Amino acid sequence: MDARRRRSRDRLHGAVLELARDTPVADLTITQLAEAAGVHRSTFYEHAPSPGDLLRDALRAELDELRAGLLDDPGDTEVAVREVTRRVLEHVRRHAAIYRRGLARDSGPGSLHGMLSEHFLETSRRLIGLGRLRLPLHVAGVPDQAVADTAARFVAQGTVGAIQGWLDLPGEPEVAVFEDLYRVLVPSWWVRG
Repeated sequence: MDARRRRSRDRLHGAVLELARDTPVADLTITQLAEAAGVHRSTFYEHAPSPGDLLRDALRAELDELRAGLLDDPGDTEVAVREVTRRVLEHVRRHAAIYRRGLARDSGPGSLHGMLSEHFLETSRRLIGLGRLRLPLHVAGVPDQAVADTAARFVAQGTVGAIQGWLDLPGEPEVAVFEDLYRVLVPSWWVRG
């Protein structure tokens, strides 16, 4: 991506994150976002087809940056998972208003459930692919790789549900509270980072 396009993308990401903090993304217009970012409407469409897609792209970009490099380091897997999880939780806490709306049952085009679940699933698949996460699970007639992928999906979806519950707790979300909840909820066969 050339520098001009990257600057436009960064400005659009900043604008959608700023505006979506106080306004449901379904209520944001492309014109509002383009004006807030200081770009033309046509530039908006070069980066996303809708405000909801732009919001998911902006959050995904932050999440990918948080994960970068941590999983490829051959060090302790539990330490790497704990650090990635902590970073993700800080990200969610920083954008709590956006995630509360985006993970709600009625979030519609502003839904963030799939995007966040895919982030966790991709992290798990990377760890499994690198051989850093081995699951002692076997189901007769099902290839072990399929069992591992199903387990990763189960944990990814469950983690998003746990984040929803955490965000619904009274007061500001505290990372330590989520970590305590997660240690109790995560299955014993999963990495307990």
